[in-house]
Amino acid sequence: MKSLIILTFLAVAFCLPTDWPNPDELVYKLGEEEFEDYLEEWISREEQKWVNTSLATSTSARSGCTFNVRGDFSSPQPVFIHRWMNNYLAAYGNSGQVRLNSGDEIIVACTGSGRQIRHPNIASNVAVATARCVNSNLISGSGWLNGNRQLRQLTCNNDAIHEAVQTNERCYGNNVVISVGFRTGVNRPNWIAGNFFPGINVNNLYTQNRQREAIGRAVGTNMVGRYVTSQQFLSRGHLVAKSDQVFATGQRSTFYFINAAPQWQPFNGGNWNNLEINLRDRIARAGYQTTVYTGTFGVTQLRNSGGQYVDIYLDNTGNNRRIPVPQYFYKVAYDANRRLGTAFISINNPYYSLAEVRSLQFCTDRCRNNNAFSWLRWQPDRIDLGYSFCCTIDEFRRRIPHLPNFQVNGLLT
Repeated sequence: MKSLIILTFLAVAFCLPTDWPNPDELVYKLGEEEFEDYLEEWISREEQKWVNTSLATSTSARSGCTFNVRGDFSSPQPVFIHRWMNNYLAAYGNSGQVRLNSGDEIIVACTGSGRQIRHPNIASNVAVATARCVNSNLISGSGWLNGNRQLRQLTCNNDAIHEAVQTNERCYGNNVVISVGFRTGVNRPNWIAGNFFPGINVNNLYTQNRQREAIGRAVGTNMVGRYVTSQQFLSRGHLVAKSDQVFATGQRSTFYFINAAPQWQPFNGGNWNNLEINLRDRIARAGYQTTVYTGTFGVTQLRNSGGQYVDIYLDNTGNNRRIPVPQYFYKVAYDANRRLGTAFISINNPYYSLAEVRSLQFCTDRCRNNNAFSWLRWQPDRIDLGYSFCCTIDEFRRRIPHLPNFQVNGLLT
Protein backbone atom coordinates (compact mmCIF):
# COMPACT_ATOMS: atom_id res chain seq x y z
CA MET A 1 0.00 0.00 0.00
CA LYS A 2 2.82 2.40 0.80
CA SER A 3 4.38 1.82 -2.62
CA LEU A 4 1.04 2.62 -4.20
CA ILE A 5 0.88 5.89 -2.25
CA ILE A 6 4.20 7.17 -3.56
CA LEU A 7 3.42 6.14 -7.13
CA THR A 8 0.12 7.98 -6.89
CA PHE A 9 1.87 11.16 -5.79
CA LEU A 10 4.34 10.86 -8.65
CA ALA A 11 1.58 10.46 -11.20
CA VAL A 12 -0.41 13.40 -9.85
CA ALA A 13 2.66 15.62 -9.72
CA PHE A 14 3.47 15.01 -13.36
CA CYS A 15 -0.10 15.60 -14.51
CA LEU A 16 -1.06 18.69 -12.54
CA PRO A 17 0.57 22.15 -12.44
CA THR A 18 0.67 22.11 -8.64
CA ASP A 19 3.58 21.61 -6.26
CA TRP A 20 4.28 18.23 -4.79
CA PRO A 21 3.31 17.80 -1.14
CA ASN A 22 6.02 18.95 1.25
CA PRO A 23 7.86 15.86 2.55
CA ASP A 24 6.87 16.59 6.16
CA GLU A 25 3.26 15.88 5.15
CA LEU A 26 4.23 12.29 4.33
CA VAL A 27 6.38 11.29 7.31
CA TYR A 28 3.53 9.24 8.79
CA LYS A 29 2.44 7.77 5.44
CA LEU A 30 5.65 6.39 3.94
CA GLY A 31 8.26 3.97 5.22
CA GLU A 32 11.89 5.00 5.64
CA GLU A 33 13.10 3.90 2.19
CA GLU A 34 9.97 5.13 0.39
CA PHE A 35 10.24 8.48 2.15
CA GLU A 36 13.89 8.83 1.10
CA ASP A 37 12.97 8.07 -2.53
CA TYR A 38 10.19 10.66 -2.48
CA LEU A 39 12.44 13.22 -0.77
CA GLU A 40 15.17 12.88 -3.40
CA GLU A 41 12.72 13.46 -6.25
CA TRP A 42 11.06 16.37 -4.42
CA ILE A 43 14.40 18.08 -3.75
CA SER A 44 15.45 17.57 -7.36
CA ARG A 45 12.31 19.33 -8.62
CA GLU A 46 12.53 22.16 -6.09
CA GLU A 47 16.19 22.87 -6.82
CA GLN A 48 15.51 22.86 -10.54
CA LYS A 49 13.06 25.75 -10.05
CA TRP A 50 15.63 28.19 -8.74
CA VAL A 51 18.39 26.87 -11.01
CA ASN A 52 16.18 27.55 -14.04
CA THR A 53 15.34 31.03 -12.71
CA SER A 54 19.00 31.81 -12.20
CA LEU A 55 19.98 30.56 -15.65
CA ALA A 56 17.22 32.61 -17.26
CA THR A 57 18.44 35.81 -15.61
CA SER A 58 22.14 35.17 -16.31
CA THR A 59 22.38 36.32 -19.92
CA SER A 60 25.81 37.92 -20.03
CA ALA A 61 28.14 36.27 -22.53
CA ARG A 62 31.43 34.90 -21.20
CA SER A 63 34.44 33.10 -22.61
CA GLY A 64 35.65 29.78 -21.29
CA CYS A 65 33.54 26.78 -20.35
CA THR A 66 30.15 26.59 -18.66
CA PHE A 67 28.75 23.27 -17.46
CA ASN A 68 25.26 22.98 -16.00
CA VAL A 69 25.12 20.90 -12.83
CA ARG A 70 21.90 19.35 -14.08
CA GLY A 71 22.57 18.11 -17.58
CA ASP A 72 26.32 18.19 -18.21
CA PHE A 73 27.43 15.56 -15.67
CA SER A 74 26.40 12.02 -16.54
CA SER A 75 26.43 8.77 -14.57
CA PRO A 76 28.32 6.72 -13.54
CA GLN A 77 30.06 9.98 -12.72
CA PRO A 78 33.83 10.44 -12.46
CA VAL A 79 35.46 12.48 -9.73
CA PHE A 80 36.22 15.98 -11.04
CA ILE A 81 39.03 18.00 -9.39
CA HIS A 82 40.08 21.50 -10.45
CA ARG A 83 43.79 20.91 -10.96
CA TRP A 84 45.10 24.32 -9.94
CA MET A 85 42.73 24.82 -7.01
CA ASN A 86 43.15 21.21 -5.86
CA ASN A 87 39.47 20.96 -4.95
CA TYR A 88 36.22 19.50 -6.25
CA LEU A 89 34.51 21.35 -9.08
CA ALA A 90 31.76 23.54 -7.64
CA ALA A 91 28.91 25.59 -9.04
CA TYR A 92 29.41 29.34 -9.22
CA GLY A 93 27.23 31.10 -6.63
CA ASN A 94 23.61 30.02 -7.01
CA SER A 95 23.78 29.75 -10.81
CA GLY A 96 23.83 25.97 -11.00
CA GLN A 97 26.79 26.36 -13.37
CA VAL A 98 30.41 25.26 -13.13
CA ARG A 99 32.53 27.91 -14.83
CA LEU A 100 36.12 27.52 -16.03
CA ASN A 101 38.48 29.72 -17.96
CA SER A 102 39.77 28.47 -21.30
CA GLY A 103 42.84 26.37 -20.62
CA ASP A 104 41.85 25.43 -17.07
CA GLU A 105 42.60 21.80 -16.33
CA ILE A 106 40.42 19.20 -14.59
CA ILE A 107 41.60 15.92 -13.14
CA VAL A 108 39.08 13.25 -14.18
CA ALA A 109 39.24 10.08 -12.08
CA CYS A 110 37.33 6.81 -12.02
CA THR A 111 38.59 5.52 -8.68
CA GLY A 112 38.54 1.89 -7.63
CA SER A 113 39.78 -1.41 -8.99
CA GLY A 114 38.86 -1.99 -12.63
CA ARG A 115 37.35 1.48 -13.12
CA GLN A 116 38.07 3.32 -16.37
CA ILE A 117 37.00 6.55 -18.03
CA ARG A 118 34.42 6.16 -20.79
CA HIS A 119 33.56 8.48 -23.71
CA PRO A 120 32.29 7.75 -27.25
CA ASN A 121 35.51 9.36 -28.56
CA ILE A 122 37.97 7.77 -26.14
CA ALA A 123 41.49 7.30 -27.50
CA SER A 124 42.95 5.14 -24.72
CA ASN A 125 41.60 3.37 -21.65
CA VAL A 126 42.72 5.14 -18.48
CA ALA A 127 41.43 5.52 -14.92
CA VAL A 128 42.81 9.03 -14.32
CA ALA A 129 43.33 11.74 -16.91
CA THR A 130 43.63 15.50 -17.34
CA ALA A 131 40.98 17.37 -19.33
CA ARG A 132 41.37 20.95 -20.54
CA CYS A 133 38.58 23.52 -20.96
CA VAL A 134 38.24 24.57 -24.61
CA ASN A 135 35.05 26.65 -24.67
CA SER A 136 31.30 26.34 -24.13
CA ASN A 137 30.80 22.76 -22.87
CA LEU A 138 33.77 21.31 -24.76
CA ILE A 139 36.92 19.73 -23.34
CA SER A 140 40.07 18.23 -24.81
CA GLY A 141 42.23 15.40 -23.49
CA SER A 142 45.75 14.98 -24.79
CA GLY A 143 46.50 11.31 -25.49
CA TRP A 144 43.23 9.90 -24.17
CA LEU A 145 40.41 11.81 -25.95
CA ASN A 146 40.02 12.34 -29.69
CA GLY A 147 39.27 15.97 -30.54
CA ASN A 148 37.25 18.55 -28.63
CA ARG A 149 34.29 16.78 -27.05
CA GLN A 150 31.32 17.38 -24.76
CA LEU A 151 31.89 16.88 -21.06
CA ARG A 152 28.39 15.42 -20.66
CA GLN A 153 29.43 12.24 -22.49
CA LEU A 154 32.23 11.58 -20.00
CA THR A 155 31.46 8.71 -17.58
CA CYS A 156 33.05 5.78 -15.76
CA ASN A 157 32.44 2.12 -16.54
CA ASN A 158 31.20 1.78 -12.93
CA ASP A 159 30.61 3.99 -9.90
CA ALA A 160 33.76 5.59 -8.50
CA ILE A 161 34.81 4.04 -5.19
CA HIS A 162 35.08 6.25 -2.10
CA GLU A 163 36.68 5.47 1.23
CA ALA A 164 36.98 6.78 4.77
CA VAL A 165 40.46 7.14 6.27
CA GLN A 166 41.49 7.89 9.83
CA THR A 167 43.85 10.91 9.91
CA ASN A 168 46.38 12.15 12.45
CA GLU A 169 44.33 15.30 13.07
CA ARG A 170 42.28 15.90 16.20
CA CYS A 171 39.05 17.83 16.83
CA TYR A 172 36.88 18.63 19.87
CA GLY A 173 37.48 16.33 22.84
CA ASN A 174 40.69 14.97 21.25
CA ASN A 175 38.57 12.91 18.86
CA VAL A 176 40.09 11.70 15.60
CA VAL A 177 39.28 13.47 12.32
CA ILE A 178 38.12 11.03 9.63
CA SER A 179 38.55 12.03 6.00
CA VAL A 180 36.05 10.75 3.44
CA GLY A 181 36.93 10.98 -0.24
CA PHE A 182 38.50 9.32 -3.27
CA ARG A 183 41.94 8.10 -4.22
CA THR A 184 43.51 9.60 -7.28
CA GLY A 185 20.30 10.71 -10.93
CA VAL A 186 22.35 8.67 -8.53
CA ASN A 187 21.06 5.49 -6.95
CA ARG A 188 21.17 5.63 -3.17
CA PRO A 189 24.04 3.28 -2.19
CA ASN A 190 24.16 0.94 0.75
CA TRP A 191 25.38 2.30 4.05
CA ILE A 192 28.99 1.46 4.88
CA ALA A 193 30.55 0.91 8.31
CA GLY A 194 34.16 1.13 7.15
CA ASN A 195 36.67 0.26 9.87
CA PHE A 196 34.99 2.36 12.52
CA PHE A 197 32.51 -0.07 14.12
CA PRO A 198 34.51 -3.23 14.87
CA GLY A 199 32.39 -6.19 15.87
CA ILE A 200 29.09 -4.41 15.15
CA ASN A 201 26.63 -5.00 12.31
CA VAL A 202 25.42 -1.40 12.33
CA ASN A 203 22.88 -1.83 9.57
CA ASN A 204 21.26 -4.67 11.49
CA LEU A 205 20.95 -2.50 14.61
CA TYR A 206 18.66 -0.14 12.70
CA THR A 207 16.08 -2.85 11.95
CA GLN A 208 12.92 -2.44 13.99
CA ASN A 209 13.30 -5.87 15.58
CA ARG A 210 16.74 -4.97 16.92
CA GLN A 211 15.45 -1.57 18.03
CA ARG A 212 12.71 -3.27 20.02
CA GLU A 213 15.27 -5.55 21.64
CA ALA A 214 17.60 -2.69 22.58
CA ILE A 215 14.87 -0.39 23.86
CA GLY A 216 13.26 -3.33 25.66
CA ARG A 217 16.49 -3.97 27.56
CA ALA A 218 16.56 -0.31 28.59
CA VAL A 219 12.93 0.36 29.55
CA GLY A 220 11.44 -3.11 30.01
CA THR A 221 9.85 -5.35 27.40
CA ASN A 222 6.36 -4.37 28.54
CA MET A 223 7.10 -0.75 27.50
CA VAL A 224 8.54 -1.33 24.03
CA GLY A 225 5.20 -1.09 22.22
CA ARG A 226 4.74 2.44 23.50
CA TYR A 227 7.92 3.63 21.82
CA VAL A 228 8.64 1.60 18.67
CA THR A 229 5.54 1.66 16.48
CA SER A 230 4.67 1.57 12.79
CA GLN A 231 5.04 5.37 12.74
CA GLN A 232 7.71 6.04 15.36
CA PHE A 233 10.98 4.15 14.91
CA LEU A 234 14.66 5.01 14.59
CA SER A 235 16.12 5.68 11.14
CA ARG A 236 19.61 6.39 9.84
CA GLY A 237 19.78 10.17 9.97
CA HIS A 238 22.34 11.86 7.73
CA LEU A 239 24.50 14.54 9.31
CA VAL A 240 25.85 15.88 6.03
CA ALA A 241 22.87 15.33 3.73
CA LYS A 242 23.26 13.57 0.39
CA SER A 243 21.65 16.60 -1.25
CA ASP A 244 24.29 18.91 0.26
CA GLN A 245 26.71 17.42 -2.27
CA VAL A 246 26.35 18.65 -5.85
CA PHE A 247 27.93 15.76 -7.73
CA ALA A 248 27.15 12.05 -7.69
CA THR A 249 30.58 11.09 -6.37
CA GLY A 250 30.20 13.34 -3.35
CA GLN A 251 26.65 12.17 -2.74
CA ARG A 252 27.71 8.54 -2.62
CA SER A 253 30.44 9.32 -0.08
CA THR A 254 27.86 10.50 2.49
CA PHE A 255 26.68 6.93 3.14
CA TYR A 256 29.16 6.05 5.86
CA PHE A 257 27.72 5.29 9.27
CA ILE A 258 30.16 7.83 10.74
CA ASN A 259 27.95 10.37 8.92
CA ALA A 260 24.74 9.11 10.52
CA ALA A 261 23.07 8.97 13.91
CA PRO A 262 19.74 7.46 15.03
CA GLN A 263 16.78 9.79 14.40
CA TRP A 264 13.13 9.11 15.07
CA GLN A 265 11.65 8.85 11.58
CA PRO A 266 9.12 11.74 11.81
CA PHE A 267 11.99 13.90 13.13
CA ASN A 268 14.12 12.80 10.16
CA GLY A 269 11.41 13.73 7.66
CA GLY A 270 10.04 16.66 9.66
CA ASN A 271 11.87 19.63 11.10
CA TRP A 272 15.37 18.27 10.46
CA ASN A 273 14.56 17.74 6.80
CA ASN A 274 12.91 21.17 6.55
CA LEU A 275 16.01 22.77 8.06
CA GLU A 276 18.27 21.03 5.55
CA ILE A 277 16.15 22.13 2.59
CA ASN A 278 15.43 25.67 3.78
CA LEU A 279 19.00 26.41 4.86
CA ARG A 280 20.46 25.09 1.61
CA ASP A 281 17.98 27.14 -0.42
CA ARG A 282 18.55 30.29 1.66
CA ILE A 283 22.34 30.10 1.33
CA ALA A 284 22.08 29.57 -2.43
CA ARG A 285 19.55 32.33 -3.09
CA ALA A 286 21.36 34.86 -0.89
CA GLY A 287 24.76 33.99 -2.32
CA TYR A 288 26.27 33.44 1.13
CA GLN A 289 29.72 31.87 1.41
CA THR A 290 29.17 29.67 4.45
CA THR A 291 30.64 26.85 6.43
CA VAL A 292 28.02 24.59 8.03
CA TYR A 293 28.92 22.56 11.12
CA THR A 294 26.61 19.61 11.77
CA GLY A 295 26.59 17.30 14.75
CA THR A 296 24.86 15.75 17.75
CA PHE A 297 25.03 16.23 21.51
CA GLY A 298 23.82 14.28 24.50
CA VAL A 299 21.88 11.03 24.76
CA THR A 300 18.09 11.02 24.64
CA GLN A 301 16.07 9.24 27.31
CA LEU A 302 12.84 7.27 27.67
CA ARG A 303 10.93 6.35 30.82
CA ASN A 304 11.27 2.75 31.97
CA SER A 305 8.57 0.66 33.62
CA GLY A 306 9.45 2.28 36.95
CA GLY A 307 8.89 5.79 35.57
CA GLN A 308 12.59 6.66 35.58
CA TYR A 309 14.42 8.10 32.58
CA VAL A 310 17.15 5.89 31.06
CA ASP A 311 19.63 6.57 28.25
CA ILE A 312 18.87 4.94 24.89
CA TYR A 313 21.51 3.22 22.73
CA LEU A 314 21.14 1.07 19.62
CA ASP A 315 23.66 -1.38 21.07
CA ASN A 316 23.27 -2.02 24.80
CA THR A 317 24.04 -5.73 25.00
CA GLY A 318 25.99 -6.74 28.10
CA ASN A 319 28.16 -3.85 29.21
CA ASN A 320 28.06 -2.19 25.78
CA ARG A 321 26.76 1.35 25.42
CA ARG A 322 27.38 2.04 21.75
CA ILE A 323 25.68 4.17 19.09
CA PRO A 324 23.72 6.55 21.34
CA VAL A 325 20.40 8.01 20.21
CA PRO A 326 21.25 11.74 20.37
CA GLN A 327 19.33 14.27 22.42
CA TYR A 328 20.16 17.18 20.11
CA PHE A 329 20.93 17.50 16.42
CA TYR A 330 22.35 20.82 15.27
CA LYS A 331 23.51 22.80 12.26
CA VAL A 332 25.61 25.94 12.69
CA ALA A 333 25.86 28.17 9.62
CA TYR A 334 28.76 30.64 9.60
CA ASP A 335 29.75 33.26 7.02
CA ALA A 336 33.42 34.04 7.70
CA ASN A 337 33.49 37.02 5.32
CA ARG A 338 30.83 38.87 7.31
CA ARG A 339 31.46 37.13 10.65
CA LEU A 340 27.81 36.20 11.01
CA GLY A 341 26.44 32.89 12.25
CA THR A 342 23.35 31.13 13.61
CA ALA A 343 22.89 27.81 15.39
CA PHE A 344 19.81 25.71 14.59
CA ILE A 345 18.94 22.97 17.09
CA SER A 346 16.29 20.22 17.19
CA ILE A 347 15.41 17.81 20.01
CA ASN A 348 15.30 14.19 18.87
CA ASN A 349 12.57 12.73 21.09
CA PRO A 350 8.83 12.55 20.30
CA TYR A 351 7.93 11.34 23.80
CA TYR A 352 8.91 14.34 25.88
CA SER A 353 6.20 16.64 27.21
CA LEU A 354 6.04 20.32 26.23
CA ALA A 355 7.40 21.27 29.65
CA GLU A 356 10.30 18.84 29.22
CA VAL A 357 11.39 20.07 25.78
CA ARG A 358 11.16 23.67 26.95
CA SER A 359 13.43 22.84 29.86
CA LEU A 360 15.92 21.40 27.34
CA GLN A 361 15.88 24.61 25.26
CA PHE A 362 19.08 26.33 26.35
CA CYS A 363 18.68 29.75 24.72
CA THR A 364 16.11 32.32 23.65
CA ASP A 365 14.74 31.22 20.28
CA ARG A 366 16.20 33.80 17.90
CA CYS A 367 14.12 32.59 14.93
CA ARG A 368 10.72 32.76 16.62
CA ASN A 369 8.61 35.76 15.57
CA ASN A 370 11.60 37.10 13.62
CA ASN A 371 10.81 38.13 10.04
CA ALA A 372 14.48 37.79 9.13
CA PHE A 373 13.98 34.02 9.42
CA SER A 374 10.71 33.83 7.48
CA TRP A 375 12.50 31.54 5.01
CA LEU A 376 12.72 28.85 7.73
CA ARG A 377 9.50 26.85 7.43
CA TRP A 378 9.82 24.31 10.16
CA GLN A 379 7.14 23.71 12.79
CA PRO A 380 9.22 24.33 15.93
CA ASP A 381 6.53 23.42 18.48
CA ARG A 382 5.77 20.02 16.92
CA ILE A 383 7.49 17.70 19.38
CA ASP A 384 6.79 14.67 17.19
CA LEU A 385 8.63 16.36 14.28
CA GLY A 386 11.44 17.65 16.52
CA TYR A 387 11.01 20.59 18.91
CA SER A 388 13.35 23.23 17.43
CA PHE A 389 14.94 26.59 18.21
CA CYS A 390 17.76 28.92 17.15
CA CYS A 391 20.64 30.36 19.19
CA THR A 392 23.41 32.87 18.81
CA ILE A 393 26.83 31.24 18.45
CA ASP A 394 27.84 32.37 21.95
CA GLU A 395 24.69 30.83 23.47
CA PHE A 396 25.29 27.62 21.56
CA ARG A 397 28.92 27.39 22.69
CA ARG A 398 27.95 27.71 26.34
CA ARG A 399 25.94 24.48 26.06
CA ILE A 400 27.67 22.60 23.21
CA PRO A 401 31.40 23.38 23.03
CA HIS A 402 32.08 21.61 19.73
CA LEU A 403 32.85 24.57 17.48
CA PRO A 404 36.32 25.83 16.56
CA ASN A 405 37.22 29.36 17.60
CA PHE A 406 35.96 32.03 15.21
CA GLN A 407 34.68 35.55 15.71
CA VAL A 408 30.96 36.26 15.37
CA ASN A 409 29.42 39.73 15.23
CA GLY A 410 25.75 38.81 14.77
CA LEU A 411 23.14 36.40 13.44
CA LEU A 412 23.28 35.02 9.92
CA THR A 413 19.77 35.48 8.55
